[in-house]
Amino acid sequence: MPKWMRNAGLVLVLYGLLALMIRFAGGGIGWGWPLAAAVVATPLVLWMVWLRRRMREQAQEWGRRRFRPWPEERRR
Repeated sequence: MPKWMRNAGLVLVLYGLLALMIRFAGGGIGWGWPLAAAVVATPLVLWMVWLRRRMREQAQEWGRRRFRPWPEERRR
């Protein structure tokens, strides 16, 4: 399966789960509002996941540079 198909499937599943959660947590509201809210929430969730992953990678990279210097930089 190509990567774009896997990503599209992930987005559709996330959209469906968000719509279901909003629908049944709303206490008797119709389907229009949850579907519209899921359209807004899905990109927000994906952006937050991307941001978290990027910050973690940068923190790991900073930790490598800061606490483990190259052998040439060590003074013994």
